[in-house]
Amino acid sequence: MPYASAKECGRGGCHRIVPHGTRYCPEHTKVKNSSDYQIYRQNSPHAKVYKSKAWANTRLYHLHEHPFCKDCLALGIENAKDLEVDHEIPLKIWLAQGGDPLDPTNLTTRCVSCHAKKTRRGE
Repeated sequence: MPYASAKECGRGGCHRIVPHGTRYCPEHTKVKNSSDYQIYRQNSPHAKVYKSKAWANTRLYHLHEHPFCKDCLALGIENAKDLEVDHEIPLKIWLAQGGDPLDPTNLTTRCVSCHAKKTRRGE
């Protein structure tokens, strides 16, 4: 059975030989995937919210007013490290319901760990 001929990486100027069935060398695959991800993220309504000056101000105000992780406080721990401002109802659902992404009633302070746990649970 004949073998496919070797081909070069699809990135202009890169002359590395790539394995059969792939288009880019390992280095440029990472770059391609990263750029595809950025293009996808830039077109999402979430990206526009999180990159806005209004979100930055709302976030800072919320962290000033609520300086501890909500979930850690429920366990009796005052955790003020690695805090994030989380949307209690996920932003995608909140926007679909016509909610304002900056509405303080939908914001909660969570540490990175608790935020990740909430996200994994699908809440």
